[in-house]
Amino acid sequence: MTVNVNNSVGGDAYLGFEKFGRFHYIQCLLVCLPLMMVSMIHVNYIFVAEDVNHRCLLPECEDANPSVEVPVWWPKDVDARCFKPVVDMQAYDRSNQTCSNNTFVEILEECHQWIYDNENSIVSELNLGCKSWKSTLVGGIHNAGMVFSMIVTGLIADKVGRKPTIIICSIGGVVGVAKIFIKNYYAYLGVEFLESVLASGLYTVAVVLLIEVGGESQRVLAGFIFSYAIYVGEVIFAFIALTLKYWKTLILVVYTPMVLFLAYIFVLKESTRWQLLRGKTEEAKDTLKLIAKLNKLNLTSEEITQISDEDLRFKFNIVIQKERESFKDILVSREIMLRLIVTSFCFFTSSFVYYGLAVHAVLLPGNKYMNFVLSSVASFPGDLIALYVFKKYGRKISLQCGYVISATFLIAQTYTPDSISWLKIVLFLCGKLSVVVCFTGVYTYSLELFPTSVRGTLFGCGNTAARVGSMLAPLTPLLVKELNALPSILFSSTAILAALLLTLTPETKMLPMFDTIEQVEKYKSKVMTHL
Repeated sequence: MTVNVNNSVGGDAYLGFEKFGRFHYIQCLLVCLPLMMVSMIHVNYIFVAEDVNHRCLLPECEDANPSVEVPVWWPKDVDARCFKPVVDMQAYDRSNQTCSNNTFVEILEECHQWIYDNENSIVSELNLGCKSWKSTLVGGIHNAGMVFSMIVTGLIADKVGRKPTIIICSIGGVVGVAKIFIKNYYAYLGVEFLESVLASGLYTVAVVLLIEVGGESQRVLAGFIFSYAIYVGEVIFAFIALTLKYWKTLILVVYTPMVLFLAYIFVLKESTRWQLLRGKTEEAKDTLKLIAKLNKLNLTSEEITQISDEDLRFKFNIVIQKERESFKDILVSREIMLRLIVTSFCFFTSSFVYYGLAVHAVLLPGNKYMNFVLSSVASFPGDLIALYVFKKYGRKISLQCGYVISATFLIAQTYTPDSISWLKIVLFLCGKLSVVVCFTGVYTYSLELFPTSVRGTLFGCGNTAARVGSMLAPLTPLLVKELNALPSILFSSTAILAALLLTLTPETKMLPMFDTIEQVEKYKSKVMTHL
């Protein structure tokens, strides 16, 4: 929240609302807890729907305890995962009902029953067998739910408030528990989509509340906290999955505790900035009284109660809306639409390159769970760099440099000879580190570009573009068949284009957080007048 101390009695005391205190730490913790849980849900399918080694079941030939290993009697050049040979019953009877390479006719049948290496995934539970596209589709359906959720959640957060939207999203993921009772694949997809729709919107509204609670001076820190909460959640999930490999147990342990977030009805506080903007002054005063008490500010409850609504909005530099701004107002504002287009492409680029690199990364040897932990931990340095450069050098130039540097490293590693493997790995990691800086930074930058009245809606649109990028990223390996360097060229090209588009938007480091589209338009007109 921005505090205006000019011509106001007690201005210095009100300036204390800007400083991070006990209230702010509690609010950040309350927002981060469901963020960590939802981040676990977001990656659940990596382990829950992972492929399981399997082979076709041939009842006539199997031992009492068949294993997934291809038996010696299995015909050569026959895919044991998807097809099975047809038994020649006459030869079968002549060999005392035992199978050998000579027991089969020259006909293959499609498998409908399989032997699985383990039951740790829905692949064995739902008998998906060699239909690997079905397990892959689970992740796609989850991301599709996120696309829908990002748009709707932003609208809801702007209309009814940040707090109720966070509560809905925080407990919404509990519906995913129903997956452990489902025996039909398509019903499973339906629940996967529903859980994503209900929970994934937290990514939109949580960062909005964090940045509005933190105020002007802590906007970059808010984005940093948001990103770290997600990374920590992913790391915790990997360790839980390492301990509880069975998918049903994993879902129960991760999903069930989310019902506890119902308690947020009593402990989580609404954004005072949103309350003041919507004319909910009495509710805002109650929140300010709590802040003053917990942060030990030199303000009494009586002083806060007695201040007029107009003076209170002045102290926090908020202009109340005469009419609530709608999506129509967004569409008719050229400046807002320009900012939306640029930031949406930046969201798309960050997600597309980030997840594209994850897909193209050489699989590390060793334990798959620990590899997942390492891939998540690798993002932590990028956030630290983002926190430093965005505060010191500004948002816009840091993003532009991040995209250009990432593109440079990716092109360089593509044309580095395979014989210098260590250099390829170093360049690859540097490229990933650079795009992590951009991914973290675009959250803060976009929130600063959008006014409070439609911030949730516009941020949801940007996040939707990010989900499109994450859905397209897994398809890029197909390009290698045409040209080995084509994926890197595509990643680098989108990064360079994002850097160029950012020249159309303003630097926000020293700008206040605007509350209405009208304020943004006035600022734009003022800038154009001075050119």
